[in-house]
Amino acid sequence: MVRSLLTLKDIEPEEFTEMVNRAVYYKSMIGNKKMVVPVLKGKYAGLLFEKPSTRTRTSFEVASERMGGHALYLSSDQLHLSGGEPVKDVARMLGGWLDIMVARVFAQSTLEELKKYSGIPVINALSDSEHPTQMVSDFLTIMEKKKKFKGLKMTFVGDGTNNMANSLMLACSMTGIDLTIATPDAYQPDASYKAFAEKLGKKAGSAITVTDNVHDSAIGADILYTDVWVSMGEEAERQKRLEDFKGFQINSGLLKLARPDAIVMHCLPAERGLEITDEVIEGKQSVAWQQGVNKIYGAASSIEWAMGY
Repeated sequence: MVRSLLTLKDIEPEEFTEMVNRAVYYKSMIGNKKMVVPVLKGKYAGLLFEKPSTRTRTSFEVASERMGGHALYLSSDQLHLSGGEPVKDVARMLGGWLDIMVARVFAQSTLEELKKYSGIPVINALSDSEHPTQMVSDFLTIMEKKKKFKGLKMTFVGDGTNNMANSLMLACSMTGIDLTIATPDAYQPDASYKAFAEKLGKKAGSAITVTDNVHDSAIGADILYTDVWVSMGEEAERQKRLEDFKGFQINSGLLKLARPDAIVMHCLPAERGLEITDEVIEGKQSVAWQQGVNKIYGAASSIEWAMGY
């Protein structure tokens, strides 16, 4: 069965929960250096990355090898994509050689083309629109720390327009977590993602709230989450964004407003002193490093799902 994970919109809430459960399994096995079913035995996984990566690249490479496959790292300049070769031409060739593709790209449309013309499973390892595999590993982390999803309150502080905000709206709505997005008025979440997530939330009993009041957003939160203010591809807007997001920071003062047992999450890399302070990310309530390590188990679960196991 050929199926691709390009967006969480394409999967049912039950499937997402099962992917998280499978990530739990893979952590119990890979995390303890135990053998797993060789889902990729004799197969080749191509990692096509237009954007650099530390955690996502390494986690997918190691997961592929642990699952019996061979991983090939393919940067866009190596494939002449940066030189103007059409995505569909590259996709046709890679589809003839590879068994699965993991793509970290700028445009969501690039993923759609890779899927259409390659004929093999394609996994979204981050696009400007979404980061679905991050959600699998993040929700593994939440399950480990909170033992449940439904009824929790998460507050995302930062850029409401970015791929993490989109992804969290979908994942929280599928699992019954109430999500508050604290963001400046000029950085409102994508309306189509918000509408889609709200439909899911009605079934799961969760809600999405958007506010520019950082103080109130953190009160009683079980989870505080943030991401960089300036994402890859937005460097030209850096100075403006640094001004716009002043005050939208997770610091010790904000953390005190959350529940005493609240956890702090960051998808990394972090710019300490901007969206989060060094004190908080290094503090006892931070699970950022646990999140990062858990990415390999989210990667394994995503590969298993895409290969139809």
